[in-house]
Amino acid sequence: MVKYNLCKMRAPRVLAVINPTAGRGAGFGALPAIRSMMRDAGLAWTEAIAEAPRQAWAIAEQAARDSYDIVVAMGGDGTLHEVVNGILRGRPDTPPALAVIPAGTANIFARALDLPAHPVAAARVLVNGVRRRIDVGQVHDRYFATIAGTGFDAAIVALASRWPRWIGGKPRHVAAGLVALATYRAAPARLWIDGQERTESLFLLAVANTGWYGGGVHIAPAARVDDGLLSVIYIRDVGRIEAIRVLRQSFSGTHLNHPKVAHALATEIRLDVDAPLRIQADGEDVGALPARFRCVPGALELLVPPLQTDR
Repeated sequence: MVKYNLCKMRAPRVLAVINPTAGRGAGFGALPAIRSMMRDAGLAWTEAIAEAPRQAWAIAEQAARDSYDIVVAMGGDGTLHEVVNGILRGRPDTPPALAVIPAGTANIFARALDLPAHPVAAARVLVNGVRRRIDVGQVHDRYFATIAGTGFDAAIVALASRWPRWIGGKPRHVAAGLVALATYRAAPARLWIDGQERTESLFLLAVANTGWYGGGVHIAPAARVDDGLLSVIYIRDVGRIEAIRVLRQSFSGTHLNHPKVAHALATEIRLDVDAPLRIQADGEDVGALPARFRCVPGALELLVPPLQTDR
């Protein structure tokens, strides 16, 4: 499984979990330059390739148990999701620091955290970056770094996951969104936000640690990764035309002013529905309702640029 080891001296031990197919291999060509940079910096850089589902999770979990100092997620948000779950499962009390080299299609987490978009620039953060303590969310037995949700967004994820991978990520999700818009219907739900119960007919519910969905949707403008809270946004029952209007507004974040959109900050959200609705987290299908979403404050240390502005 381990493909490359540049340095055996006792230096910060770094394991890079690499998804070579993420973004159709867009980041793979940057590896020679990254290896050279790690060698010059004296980091003990090791690579492991993750090509199958749950492989990145298993590699990261073992790396945490083996006391690596830093684990790098090099791929898209799906790779990041598995790496986060792996390191928090492998060493829950003192997990390795997390670094991200975005190499996927959307790279939503990197965008939300103002991490460099180019793989070589992102790798440089391992050399000159600083550590920032961040929260994660949890639903069922899964941790998530960005957004978990149910309803319309989870329907898109479920549809897209059934279609061939040779169809690119963006076209697959756009097509799935059109199908979901035509077929999905809001469901009656019982919702508890920090213990306050309400009954709603939900088109979508998003529980956000960061503000963005794929495709540039600014679903949760109030979300912050280090405030100990999750931002919960829900859209009540809307027809197709009104749904399109709300979704268009969500690209700029102005959807929060719509009368059928509600939002709050909370530490725990519970949801139950009388329908077989799925849940997505970081764009991955992670189970079905009912569910409890909660914030895990300060769960991870993330390597970020030294002069990063908080957001």
